[in-house]
Amino acid sequence: AKASVVNLSFLVIRPSKATFRNLISTYQSSPFAAGKGWGMIGRGSFPGWMTSQGFLTFYYDEVANGSKVEMNRCYFGNTGEKYPTKLTLFTNGGKLECASSAGASSNQCNDCNHAKLEDIYVADLSYCLAPWECGGDDALFTSDNALSSGLCRKFHKQWFGGRLQMEDVHPQIQKGSGILCVDGKYQPMLVAQHESLV
Repeated sequence: AKASVVNLSFLVIRPSKATFRNLISTYQSSPFAAGKGWGMIGRGSFPGWMTSQGFLTFYYDEVANGSKVEMNRCYFGNTGEKYPTKLTLFTNGGKLECASSAGASSNQCNDCNHAKLEDIYVADLSYCLAPWECGGDDALFTSDNALSSGLCRKFHKQWFGGRLQMEDVHPQIQKGSGILCVDGKYQPMLVAQHESLV
């Protein structure tokens, strides 16, 4: 089962001093215990449950539930990951078995790996591997590798396109050769050398 937790890859927060004070107060007064999680309510374990991800999930589920909006994971924070057909999600509305009739009618159960790139606002590269790790060798694009996902390849292409565009438009960045990975190593941006006007 996949728990619906605060996704720190995509987190939009409206600034509020009152909410900030409440977060600090809740953090200082909410105990944490292995096996029970924040607030000792029994929610855990999931990746990040002992960190700010776990605390913010506790806060926005148990303390300030009415002040959150759960975004569609296919469009905001899409990982490009292929999900099993018997996926179980824990959402704001509770447990959702995607193989059930309720799941079939829920857009939260869509296989996000099939989302159209132009419909995705935020990509989460945690599953696809970081583009700057230069994992584009054909040997890495195998069926049991994250990069075999069609969306992962598209995410990487977009990321590299944006990286190259920076060289074209930023006056302090040296224009490179257009090749960002050489022998499996990422080629960082270089600051352009400007002549002194003295």
